[in-house]
Formats: sequence, C-alpha cells, structure tokens
Amino acid sequence: MKLKLSIIASSVVLALSSNAFAENDVSSLNEVVVTGSRAEKTDQDKTRSVAKVDLEKLDEIQPNSVAEAIKYEPNVSVVGANVPGNQSVNIRGLSGNKVLQVIDGNRQNMQYGHRPTYFLDPSLLGSVEVVKGPISSLYGSGAIGGVVVQNTLSADDIVEENGLGGRVKVGYQDNGDVWTNTAALANKNDDIDWIIAGSYKDSGYMKQGDDSTLYGTEATNKTGLAKFNWQINEAHKLGFNLRYADLNGRPPVVGDSSGQLNDPDSLISRRTKDQSYGINYAFNPNNPWVNLEASIYRNDTKITEVDPSIGGEDVSQLNTTGFNLTNQSEARKFKLFTGVDGYLDELDAQRAASVSGRPELPTDAQTSVIGAFGYINYEIIESVVADLGVRYDSFTSKAKGYDDNNQSSWSPSVGLFWQAQQWMAWSIRYDEAFRAPDTSELYMSGTHFAYFPGGPSNIFVPNPELSPEKSHNIELKGQFNFENVFADDSLDITAAAFQNKVKDFINLDVDMTPAGTCNPRGSFEGCAGTSKSSNIDNAELTGYEVAADYRWQQLLVGLSYGQTRGKDTDTDEWISNIPADKWVAHLQYGFWNIDTKIGTRATFVNAQNRLPAGDTEGPYDSYQLVDFYTSWEPTSELEGLKVDLSLINAFDENYRTAWTQVYQPGRSVRLNAQYTF
Repeated sequence: MKLKLSIIASSVVLALSSNAFAENDVSSLNEVVVTGSRAEKTDQDKTRSVAKVDLEKLDEIQPNSVAEAIKYEPNVSVVGANVPGNQSVNIRGLSGNKVLQVIDGNRQNMQYGHRPTYFLDPSLLGSVEVVKGPISSLYGSGAIGGVVVQNTLSADDIVEENGLGGRVKVGYQDNGDVWTNTAALANKNDDIDWIIAGSYKDSGYMKQGDDSTLYGTEATNKTGLAKFNWQINEAHKLGFNLRYADLNGRPPVVGDSSGQLNDPDSLISRRTKDQSYGINYAFNPNNPWVNLEASIYRNDTKITEVDPSIGGEDVSQLNTTGFNLTNQSEARKFKLFTGVDGYLDELDAQRAASVSGRPELPTDAQTSVIGAFGYINYEIIESVVADLGVRYDSFTSKAKGYDDNNQSSWSPSVGLFWQAQQWMAWSIRYDEAFRAPDTSELYMSGTHFAYFPGGPSNIFVPNPELSPEKSHNIELKGQFNFENVFADDSLDITAAAFQNKVKDFINLDVDMTPAGTCNPRGSFEGCAGTSKSSNIDNAELTGYEVAADYRWQQLLVGLSYGQTRGKDTDTDEWISNIPADKWVAHLQYGFWNIDTKIGTRATFVNAQNRLPAGDTEGPYDSYQLVDFYTSWEPTSELEGLKVDLSLINAFDENYRTAWTQVYQPGRSVRLNAQYTF
C-alpha cells in the first residue's frame, strides 16, 4: 500500500508539472510538495510559471548538482560548464547574480567572480522549486531572472508518524567512480521534531562521450544539516537550523563556462567551506489577521584557491547576516501578505602576489539592504482573482577609499487570474524587478589579465556610480485540464509567453585600447587596455513554453518545449548566454504487481546559431540525450527499502551545451539504495 500511495503521489506531481491549478489539483500538489516559497504563500503559483521537483523525482534523476535536478524543466538550463561543483542555473536567458538562490527561506548571496555559488549536495534536498521570471516584489534584489528555492530534508521526509526513524542511503555512479553516502536520523512527537543528516561524496575524473578524460571533476564533498522545531503551545513555535558544506577539489582555473578549458595544466586547488545557522519563530493564534513568521540567519562562505602557475593563496570570504519578518492575514474575499527583510554582506578577499599582477579587491567592502513589501489577493468575483503588490528597497554599498553607492528601488507587481471554465484558466501579470550592483562590480581594481608575466596588462577600473539593473516583464499563461478524455484519464496542458525588458544591464566592458605608458623603460600596466563594469545594455528577452502531461492508470506521458530569444535593443544584435531551444519527452509506467516503475526521458536540444558579433566559439550544434530509470520499492517484509537505477546519456552522446568550450560527461550508470526505518 505504501508503494501505491508513493507512486500515486509521484504521478500527481508529474501530471501537474505544468502548474495546472484547478482547485482540487492545487490541493493535491500541496500535499506532496511542501515548500516555503513566497510565491506559494501569496497564491502567485497560480499566475506565475513555477516548476517543482519533489523527493520522488530527485531519486529518479539522481543529480550530481542542484542545477542538474531542474534541467528537464522548459526554459531552465545548466550553466557553469560540466564540473558539478561549478554549475548553476539559467532561467529564461538570465543566470549568475541575476537569479536568486534561497535555501530554507534564507537568501544565499555568494555570487562573485568566476567562483561557484551552489554548495548544497542534492542528497540532502527534500524539494526544489523554480520561480521563472522577475519576482523582486517578494524577494528584493537579484530576482530579475527568477528564484531557485531549495528545501532541505525535514523530519516529515523521514518519519511518517510520531516516533524515531532514520534513513541510510548509498549511491554509486560509474562515470567518475562517484560514491555518495548519506545518513539521516529524525524524531517527531506532538511538540518537538528534529532531524540530523549528513552526506559524503567522493568523485574522480569523469569521461566525455568520446571517452576523453574530463578534467576538473575530481572532488570530495562533505555536507550536513540539523533542524530542531518546538511547538511551545498552540500559538508559538520556535526552530533552530544549521547547515554545513566542505568541498575540496581541483576544478578549472575559470570556474564557469567562459574560457574554461579541458586541460590538466589549467586546474587549481579549491577548498570551499560554507555554513549557515539561524533561528525561526512563528506566532499563529486563533486570529485570521495574525500568522507571523520571523527568522534571523547567518551565512559564512570561504573559498581558498591555489593556482600552481602563480603560487600563494587566493581567499574570498563573504559573510551575510539577515532577517525576515512576514505576516499573513485573511478575511473573506482577500488575503494580505506583508513583510520586512534585510541583510548585510561583508566581503573580505586576498589575492596572491604575481609577476603579472592580480585583481585588487575592495577593502572593508559592505552592502546593506533593507526592504518592505505588501501583497493583496482579492476575489473580484467567484472566478476572477487579482493580486497586487509592491516592494521598496534601500541599499548602500561601500568600500574603503571610494564614495558610497546609495540607491533605492520600487518593485511593483500585478496579476489577474480567471477560471474561465472548470477545465480552463487564464492569467496575465506584470512585474518589475531589480538587482543592486555588488561590491566587486563597483570597486574592483588591479590587473584583469596579462599577455605574459611582466608584459602588457589589462586593468580593472572601478565604477562606484553603477545603477541597479531593472527588468520589466509581462507574462500570459493559459492552463487546460481535461478529465475522461478517452477513458478514466486526464490531460493537462500549460502554455506561457513572456517579454522581459532589462534596462541598465551591468556588463563588464573590456576595452583593449592602451591606457598606460607602453615603452620598454616604463610600466606595461594598462597597455592592454581597461575593464570596467558599466550600465550599457538594453536587452529584451522574449519566449514561450508549452507542457502537456497525460495520465491513464499506471501510464504517464509528458512533453514540453521551451524557447527564449534575447537581443540588445540598442544594436539589434543577439546577446550571449541565451539557451538553445529544448524539447523534453517523458514516459513512465508502473508495474504494481512487482512494486516497480520504469521510465525514460528524451531531451532534444536545437542548434544555437544566434550569436553576438565577435563570438568565436559558436555556432553550437544540436544534440539528443536519452535517459532511463527504474525504481523498486517493495511493500512486503522488505518495506522501507528503495532502489533507484538510472542510465544517464544512455547512448553516450558527445556534446557541449551552448556558450561552453568543453564537452559534457558521457554515459553514466547511477545506482542508489536506501533504507528508511
């Protein structure tokens, strides 16, 4: 019975992955995927494009990184090339510091240089939610492309009823000889629940599709978390949480796709230590006007790197101290969601000395942000609901020796949802969002690069006057839910179209015009020009996505397509980092008599030949990937055991994604065995 319930739950998630939101379907989805996203708390998951991946689907995919866990979603792709520790997420053509990352309700701000940003091992995830499109009205700076919400394992994921329970999980991947060991212990009773979990991953060198060695994948990853919640009485709840990651590896010297090479001589040693701890409080009396949640948190991230060609240590440390305070009210036809939040980023960085010169990072660099927002959902008539919100943020960046950068921004948002028929719903919304420039963009100086040690160099020029990036997005979405199409079955279809205009793009402008004294007796500093962050681009991102899911008895069939186009409206040129068009087909069937389900996913990615002038790496060829998976979860005396087997890139396709130079890993067999008690 447990197996049937879990597979039915998985089927519901798959059938609703296109975000159909008939009233009954939303209720079913919330029972399966528990998230704390602000989009869900304001019912914006009805009018926004939201993709959700639950624990069942994570077991099917067996991802090596958080980005891999959501790579099948339309208009969502993996960036950061092919080393899992460097990967991040592109949403509708925007990535890096234009996509906000949130873990257990707290923002993660490590977006800096070519360094990694996602440190959580997927084995400790309970679910992932991707909100596509600008959403600064709820989250503030950084959410002009969207938000990736990660929810770590909770006691509810381990223990179904009150009592003590645990889970032991062992995973193996043949490509790279990757071993992952995970353990969790949890307890629930009427007033208290807690969980302690940890994982250890050991990865070797992977192989590409042509059997070439993929350098840079060798790494170890130790992660852990602890959560404690106490329901003091009916109105008050208190919680504590701790998360830790320790990543040690030898990745490429450039940590993202720009300029990365598959060269054993271009690897560095990198050690990343990331820890987060916080306190949560909830006050929920028997009053429809008060449902208050508060939290304070601290994130400390330290990245230490050694480049053998330079020697010495590069140290980058970012400390974030933040708080969140929100309240939900509800009365008849309207809901009100209000909040105040803020954070302080403190950057401390050192660069090793070099004959060629190194970047000089700002001293005593800080960014402080405080914002307040309000959101109203109002039922105009029974079938029409409007949501209206606005947020105000004030932010200050400063560094020793430079003028402060003081800015503020309003982020309005409005949406309209119409349940035209029981089987058909439409929505339209408009959002504005912003991203404040970070301290490295404002104050970076020193050497960017040199042609050879002691030779002509390109230097960074600070720009304390940078303006924040701003986006203006409009999105139209239709959702259609059909029951009993051919038999006792269902068909769900979602289609969304968007136009996102981004103003004051912060772009690193590399000018090769000599800016120094270029003679043999003088300095060669600046003889290869300057690099300066500037507000120079006006970009327009347009596109659409369609997803259809069909369910009949044990059979699930899905098909999705995503397309994004991006142009610089000043020059009418294509802009870089826009993902190629992508089709994903999915087929799954459950064999109840043997407690097994099997499935396959096929990904078809078109060629990307829409390139900006001067691009020398493209065009990028099309490719096709096929994955297979199966899951066995016995309901007999072996209840609690679960085995997942996946074959990723089954036909060993040798391919590279758009905007990268290095080819991706080839075929891999992934096996996970877990026992929950």
